[in-house]
Amino acid sequence: MSLGFSHNMMLAAYGTAWRIARPVLDRNKRLKHGLSQRLVPYGWSKRAHVWIQAASGGEAFLAWQMLREMPDDQQLTILLTSCTKQGIEVLEKAKAWAAQEKSYLDVLVNYFPYDQPHLMKRAVEMVAPQTVVLLETELWPGLMSACTEMNIPVAVFNGRMNPRSLAGYLATPEFWRRIRPAMVHAISDKDARRYAALFGEQGVYTMNNIKFDSVSVGSKTAKNPLVGKVLKKNTPLVVLGSVREEEESDVLELVRSLKEARPKTSIALFPRHMERVGLWEMMLNGAQLPVVLRSKITEPPAPGTVILWDTFGELGYAYQLARAVFVGGSLAPLGGQNFLEPLACGKNPVIGTSFHNFQWAAGVIDEKMVYSMEDVDGVFAQLMRILKRAAKPEVTRKRFSTWLQERQGGTKQVMNALWLLLKRG
Repeated sequence: MSLGFSHNMMLAAYGTAWRIARPVLDRNKRLKHGLSQRLVPYGWSKRAHVWIQAASGGEAFLAWQMLREMPDDQQLTILLTSCTKQGIEVLEKAKAWAAQEKSYLDVLVNYFPYDQPHLMKRAVEMVAPQTVVLLETELWPGLMSACTEMNIPVAVFNGRMNPRSLAGYLATPEFWRRIRPAMVHAISDKDARRYAALFGEQGVYTMNNIKFDSVSVGSKTAKNPLVGKVLKKNTPLVVLGSVREEEESDVLELVRSLKEARPKTSIALFPRHMERVGLWEMMLNGAQLPVVLRSKITEPPAPGTVILWDTFGELGYAYQLARAVFVGGSLAPLGGQNFLEPLACGKNPVIGTSFHNFQWAAGVIDEKMVYSMEDVDGVFAQLMRILKRAAKPEVTRKRFSTWLQERQGGTKQVMNALWLLLKRG
C-alpha cells in the first residue's frame, strides 16, 4: 500500500531525527543492552506468525499472559520484543515457561529495533508476521508505516492514551490515520474515545485490562524462598517497592523515619531500575544506615537492616513477607507502579498521589484497600498505623478477590480478536 508523498516526507523527517539522536541513544545506560539487536543485523529473527511488542517489564507480563491463553491446537511462531533489559528478562522467562507448558509454540525473544524507518522496514520484512500486536501505549511510526506498506494488520491491545499524548498525535492527524491500526482494544471508555478521536471510531473497542487476569489471589501455601536465606521467619518487614529516581530523596527520608521509629524492623528497598542500586548504596551509607545488598546475603542479617535489592524477580516474595508496603512511582508525578501485587498477597499498600498509570484500578483506592497519601509524611504515618495494626491477610485477599473477579476476562477478549486477524492473513 502506498502511503503518499506527504506521509513519506514526514517519515523521512522522523528518520532524520533518529539519525541525529542515535549517537546519544547508543550511549544510553538503559539502551546499551542489546544494542546490536536494535540495529536489526542479518538473522535478527526468523519468520513468525505474530509479533508482540512489550515496551518494558509490565507490558512483558501482559505478553506472557497472552501466551497462557494460546489454544492448544495452534502451532504458531511468536516473536516477543521489548525495549528494556527488564522486559527481555521477563520475556525470556515467558519463553522458558512456554517451552514447558506450550511446547507447540515456537517463541522467539529479541530486543525491539530502533524505530528508524529503514531499520524497521528490514525487521518487518525479515519477520513477515501475519499480524503485529502493540501493548498499552505504544504507537511506533516506523513499524506501523512498514506494516501498512506491506498490508500487515496492527492491533493495539490493552490500549491506553492520556490527553497529553492525544494532543501530540493530533498535531499530525493525517499522518497517523494513514497508518491506523486494524483494531484498538482500550481499557476504558475514556481511552477508547481518545483513540477514536485520532483514528476514527471504526475498530475501536473497550476491554477489561489484561493485568487483572494476571493477578492471582489465594493463600500462599508454598514455602517462600526468602525465608531462612534472606529473612528469618516472622521478621517485621517494611517493603518499599519499585522506587523511582525522582522520589529518592523522599524515600531516603522515609527510611530514616522508619529506622528511628522502628529500629528492629527490617526494610526491603527495591529500586525500580537496577542502575540506581549503586547510588542508593552510597546514599544509605552516607546516612549511616545499616545496609546490605541482597546479592551479598548468605544468611539472614540482623533485624533492622536495610536490604537493598539488586536482584530481579523477588519483589512478590518480599510482599508476601511484609507487614507494611509502600509502592513507588507515586511520590513524584510519575504515574505510579503496580499496587495490585501486594494486594494479591493480602497486604494493603500505601502510595502517594500519583497513580494515573493505574487509574484503571483506582477502585481499590476508593474502597480503602490501597491508601493514597498526600506526601511522604502521610506515607510514613500510614505505614506506622499498619505496622501497629495490620489487617489480616486473608481478609484483604478475600475483599480484593471479590473486586477483581468482576474485572477479569480481557485476555480472552483480545485473543479472540487476534484469531480474527490471523484468519484474515
